[in-house]
This record gives sequence, C-alpha cells and structure tokens, in this order.
Amino acid sequence: MSKSAEILKLTARKAVMIGSRKTQKGGDHSVNVQAEQVTVNTGLSIAHVKEIALEVFEGNFYKLAGVAKETADERARQITDQFLQELAEKNPEGLKASEDPDFQHSLFQTQKEYARCGDKELGDILVDILVDRSKEEQRSLLQIVLNESLTIAPKLNSIQLDILACCFNIAYTKRLDIVNSKTFEDYLNNAVLVFADAVGEKDSNYKHMEYVGCASIRAGSRDILKTLMKQYKAIFCKGFDREALGELVKECPSIRSVVIPNLHNVNLFQAGGMDDEVIKNICAKNSIPEEAMNKLIQLNNKNMMSQQEATEYLQSKCPKFEKFMADVKNSSFKNLELTSVGIAIAHAHSRKKVGFDADLSIWI
Repeated sequence: MSKSAEILKLTARKAVMIGSRKTQKGGDHSVNVQAEQVTVNTGLSIAHVKEIALEVFEGNFYKLAGVAKETADERARQITDQFLQELAEKNPEGLKASEDPDFQHSLFQTQKEYARCGDKELGDILVDILVDRSKEEQRSLLQIVLNESLTIAPKLNSIQLDILACCFNIAYTKRLDIVNSKTFEDYLNNAVLVFADAVGEKDSNYKHMEYVGCASIRAGSRDILKTLMKQYKAIFCKGFDREALGELVKECPSIRSVVIPNLHNVNLFQAGGMDDEVIKNICAKNSIPEEAMNKLIQLNNKNMMSQQEATEYLQSKCPKFEKFMADVKNSSFKNLELTSVGIAIAHAHSRKKVGFDADLSIWI
C-alpha cells in the first residue's frame, strides 16, 4: 500500500452528522469527505486540529441565519481556541484525539452548548472536562462519565453548580495539605463557603439536579459538623497539659518525637497527625510501642472540643459558617449524594473557580 493511501486510510473517520451541508474546506494534505464523514488530517499541529474542530462544528450545527449564525460561529471559534490553548498547556499529547470519532462528538457537544448560550462559566467547565476527556483513549468508566458530563453540565445553572461544588469539597474530599488551623480555615473559607450562598436557594434546585442525574436526595442526612471533626480531627483537639505528657514520657521517652504543641494553645500538647490513622503511622515510623501509641490516642481523644465548642470556633474563624449551617439544616443539602457525573462536574467547577488541584480519577 502506498504511503498516501495509508494516510488516507488512517485519517478518514466517520462522525455523526446532524446537518446536511455538503461544502467542506481542507488545508494542505487533508482528506475531505462529504456527507456522513468529516475531515481528519494527519498533521497534529494546533492549527490543523483547530481546522478540524471548526469543520466539525460547521458541518453539524443547526442551520441558523443572520446575526444568530454569526454569533454562534464566533462563540464556536472562542471555545475552540480556549480548548486548544488549555490542551497545549495541560495535555499536548491529546491533539491526536482529534482523529477519534467519539472525541470529535465530545468536542462538537462542547462547541454546540457554548454556541447556544455563550455563558463564560459554563464554557470554562466544558473546556476543563474536555481536556480531561482528551486523556482517556480507552472506553473506560472515566471516559463515559466525562462524555456524559458534557451533556449534563449545560442543564445546570450557576446556583446548582455551586451547590455541587460545595457538597463535593466538604463531603467528598479530604485535604492532605491541611497542617494547622490557618490552612484549615483557608480551606473552609475558600473551597467550601465560597460556594455556600447557593445552599439556601430554592429547594427546586435540588430536585432539578436529581432530575438531570448528577445527584440524588437520600433519606438519611449528613452531619456537616461531624464530617469536619472526623476528617480534620487534629484541628478540634484542645490539647493536654505537661503533666499528662510527663506520664506518657515516663513509660515511653521516645513518645516526645510524635507530640507537637497544641494548634490553639502553645502551652498545651497534642499528637502529631490529622487523625488516628495518621497518628498510628507516625508512631510506627518512630518505633513507638503499640501500648504507648494507644495511650497517646486515648489522651488526644479525651481532649477534643464538644460540638458546641467546635461550632463556636468555626463561627469565629469563618464568617459565613453560621448562615451556611442554618441553610444546610433548612434545605436538602444535608441529604445530597452526588453521582459520578455530579462529581465530575463539581470537580471541574472547583478547579476553575477556586483552583482545586487533584486528579478526577481519585473519585471515578
């Protein structure tokens, strides 16, 4: 087989065609196919992929007229440029995805939805999801979820997006970079409460999220305060005094190596480690006997804040916390459980709005 024939075979790909437009344009060394096929070039430059992307849009989008057509075409170019810029920065290898029919469909879905509404926030989310989609070459669960997210995200408004992100960040994540009261307060203010104004909005928002398939409203409720106190236990430790520490040191002098000043009172002490499992791991690394380790954990747990004390502490450090808890109590937020699609959308929204940085594959 000649090289040119081989190129033709590799690059011609079928794609779903919604419109019936027959005219196509192609750059140098491209293969133009009419009707139910679209052009896919062998070159993987940004310019080449952009040409493919815009041709997919032109061949598939609804036939509009006048200003509406001009607006849609301009929005399609904007979202395509934004996608290619982020793809080049985050996953340049993803350029080859332009040859895949399923990815072309996902790309067109993004163009179509942004062309319809032009909403910047939605466009950012769709691009973020599409860049993640470019990394998935196999038909994995993650690929399926990302494809579905591109369809579901446009069905949500900004209030519903904020509710998803708020729920995701407080109930589905555990931040490993929280090491003291300051980093915890920053997390709560800047990754949770920044979305919290949406929580107390109309309950129909929750019903709509359930309807489109990104969340469910379960019978049982989630205790937000208990969740925080469990995930970030060290933050809510009041500490023990020097006398109590001395008793531990008598039995195990090396226990000092795993004890730190209390996060709220430098004259008191607490175990180093955000929760019991982390404390156990630290003790194991420092060769602390199991009996001494258990006594340290018991002493730590004996000196935890009550729920009332924890509430007062959070209200003093996080101005929005009191209203947030009241809204949680009076809404379906406490009953909200995210689906895989809801998690993907919340993850993308968090990444775009507050710079959340973690791979989606952790959850899906």
